[in-house]
Amino acid sequence: MEYNEDFIKGLLFEKIAGTISESDDFIAEKAIQTDPDARKFWEELKTEMERPGAESFLSGIDETKAWSNIEPGLSEIPVRSFYERNRRYISAAAMLLIGLPLIWYFFARQELLHQEKNTVLQQVYLKTNDGRIIELNADRTINMDGATVHTKQKELSYAPTETGNKEWATLHVPPTKDYKITLPDGTAVWMNSTSSLRFPYSFDKKIREVYLTGEAYFDVAHNPNLEFIVHTDFADIKVHGTSFNVNAYDKKTFATSLVTGSVSAVKGSETVKLKPNQQVSNSNDKLIIKTFDPQEVLSWRNGTYYFHNQSLAEIAQVLSRWYDVKINWKSPTVSEQNFTGEIDKKLPLGVVLSNLELSSGIKTKLESGILTFR
Repeated sequence: MEYNEDFIKGLLFEKIAGTISESDDFIAEKAIQTDPDARKFWEELKTEMERPGAESFLSGIDETKAWSNIEPGLSEIPVRSFYERNRRYISAAAMLLIGLPLIWYFFARQELLHQEKNTVLQQVYLKTNDGRIIELNADRTINMDGATVHTKQKELSYAPTETGNKEWATLHVPPTKDYKITLPDGTAVWMNSTSSLRFPYSFDKKIREVYLTGEAYFDVAHNPNLEFIVHTDFADIKVHGTSFNVNAYDKKTFATSLVTGSVSAVKGSETVKLKPNQQVSNSNDKLIIKTFDPQEVLSWRNGTYYFHNQSLAEIAQVLSRWYDVKINWKSPTVSEQNFTGEIDKKLPLGVVLSNLELSSGIKTKLESGILTFR
């Protein structure tokens, strides 16, 4: 893939500043790996910023003076918020004269970023601790430092190498996709759209643990002597050998649903233990237990989303993840309406919206990737 030189330089500057987003970092890392010029600029930038006195140089910058030389050209640029967020580093760039035409970069940034994301961010990828990004869009065997990775269709498996490397990697599943990963102990994890799983190349001899953002179904290999823990932002799930679903897209909707075996949810000093067909969820920042409908909770694995008396706000989040659209509300009251039904992921979004409009009277508009409910 060819990259616009100045656009990539801008991303690399965000990266060195520590303000780059996950999606932009994907593009930057891919450029570093495949473009010699981008890799050379990145190394030069790191050398410049890591030299003795760089931190004191940055702390001593007269931002107001440097900013006054840049700001007049920004008044008509729609992404001004980025400048405000990175004011110190952009001022530094101006004073260092690193050769980055900032004004042009941000005029072109939105369109270029849209093009890049459309071509690379719709793919499942693996990100290593050192920033290496590996696209998983073909059947292949990948020899890494610490593990041998195998990919086939929509599934990844790997085996630790004899070096016993303790490095970690993160599997990212973008909107519209789903993916399966088999861990070296035999545990299988099915991941829903817009989810990520951080895992080690080899498990510790005392514990097995992974970190989940989003939603996944776990079928944990039984080992009563080696606890398995799923860490989420809201609570940790501790198991020995069982199958369960974890929804951890955000704290408000956190839920763990147990199918077989037993698990415990731990949040601070609070611990609750589940039995099969029980679910633990968040209620006013507390763990509560209730029963659940497996068809409703687990249906996403078969490409169907069943919802019973759920708010349109909750349903819209599924549409956002499955069809990669942003959600906009003309009226907050619209989002509070409840519905019962199902969504088939194989159907085009237009068909899904037409069915919703016919059954509810709600009006929708899809334009430039933004879905508006009225």
